[in-house]
Amino acid sequence: MFPTPSDLFPLFYCPLCPPFTFLTAPTTLRCGHTLCSSHVTSSQCPIPSCSSQQQTFTPNIPVSSRISYFPAPPVPEQSILPEHSERKVDVRINNIGHLLIKAAKDTEVQSDDFLRRQQPDAPSADRPPSPTISRVPSRINSLADFEKTLTTELTCEICFMLLYQPVTTPCQHTFCSKCLQRSLDHSMLCPLCREDLPGFVYFQEHPHNKIIISLLLTAYPDSYASRGEAMEREERDSRLDTPIFVCQLSFPGMPTLLHFFEPRYRLMLRRCLERPSPTFGMIMPPRAAPMPGHGTNAGSEFGIMLEIKSVHMYPDGRSMVETWGIHRFRILERGSLDGYMIGRIERIDDYDDDLAGWAAGDNDDASLSSHAAQLVASSPSPQSLLTRIVSSVSAPVTPVSATSSQASTSSRPSQKFISTSALLETCHAFLRQLRAGTAPWVVQRFNYTYGPQPPDTDPGAFSFWMGMVLPIDEHEKAKLLPVKSARLRLRMVVGWIEQLNSNWPVFLYPFPRLRQI
Repeated sequence: MFPTPSDLFPLFYCPLCPPFTFLTAPTTLRCGHTLCSSHVTSSQCPIPSCSSQQQTFTPNIPVSSRISYFPAPPVPEQSILPEHSERKVDVRINNIGHLLIKAAKDTEVQSDDFLRRQQPDAPSADRPPSPTISRVPSRINSLADFEKTLTTELTCEICFMLLYQPVTTPCQHTFCSKCLQRSLDHSMLCPLCREDLPGFVYFQEHPHNKIIISLLLTAYPDSYASRGEAMEREERDSRLDTPIFVCQLSFPGMPTLLHFFEPRYRLMLRRCLERPSPTFGMIMPPRAAPMPGHGTNAGSEFGIMLEIKSVHMYPDGRSMVETWGIHRFRILERGSLDGYMIGRIERIDDYDDDLAGWAAGDNDDASLSSHAAQLVASSPSPQSLLTRIVSSVSAPVTPVSATSSQASTSSRPSQKFISTSALLETCHAFLRQLRAGTAPWVVQRFNYTYGPQPPDTDPGAFSFWMGMVLPIDEHEKAKLLPVKSARLRLRMVVGWIEQLNSNWPVFLYPFPRLRQI
């Protein structure tokens, strides 16, 4: 049975005024307590039993997670709360208080003793005027009218549903905690009055408005429980599919530092942190110009799964996220959730190459090694490279099925019977030139950006690492993602190196230009 107005009166008594005194010009503090504004003289709650302190926000990261999480430092409350003379009235509690008094009078359920104790005309120089109560009708004729009006007052102005875990801003407006967080992802202004709010960190782990939540649990216990279940189900369903971050190219086994600042991806990150496996996918952005027959999404169906290693939060809600590539995937089906991409994916793994069959001893091994050695001998000075950078190259390798006449006219040695060790030697020749033509600090930055160079005993990882450092177009490099043969990827890399050699007299180039190509 829905409670009557008189049943709800005790929730609106001021804890510091004489017993049974109704709140006048109520102000809600950050701890969640609501008092008559005349009692508020500082940022500290004057209630002796209040021990609430500002806490730093930490997502519900599972215990088994290996993420290193660094929360943003708390903001001093004295620097963001208004002075005593600027205290405002809690709009929602003030509206509901007026509604209770009006309903009690109109339905004749309020006792004379209660009316005598309210002292509605008691002067107080410190109490600000009450705001206009626009939603309270002029007369409450029945309990049904009271219930309908109270439900309106307990509706969040962001999601337009029953308030859940309500928090009150310094400007004294109340919203669902999750709704306010998502609003702050877009703007640091109050969704209603557009007043500047303290910041994202201030509202993390923010105590709930104690009067409002008590009112919700008293008047709408079933609806409030159903609201909580619906929100938990929404959060759980949002983690069923793979979230996909559209940003840049990466490969397995490589570190990637990402800056999360867009509202949609900040929400995605919070959800990822609370998953048992803190991972998300990343693909390259669409091409600027569509490819014939493929459109702008050509190549963007392949990406890399990233595992979150650490998160450094900033006070405004942005974050720097350190990730590590773990495996490749292909998007089978894609959709959208709260503005970011989600998809059903298929993992891509290498099949076992018969690398032993391509060991040293083939006739072309010596010729390709000699060819790689000639790259260094024919290299001009590094300064000539600054004007010779090109943005992309064409297809990397002449197919194995090419005719013998095409192979005989090619200036490069045939790759049909090239050993794996010869392919690796060509890559190492390129790296030696790179290190010889750059300063030591550039080489250190090189290793930090792409991670340590994989050993030759792991040609699969080495092919990705080598492909990443080549100064060619990112969409060209992305052609390595769907290839399941480590040896074929090495051949593609060597093909790119040879085409670069045919376009430039030398491979040397300044490292800072790498990411601009």
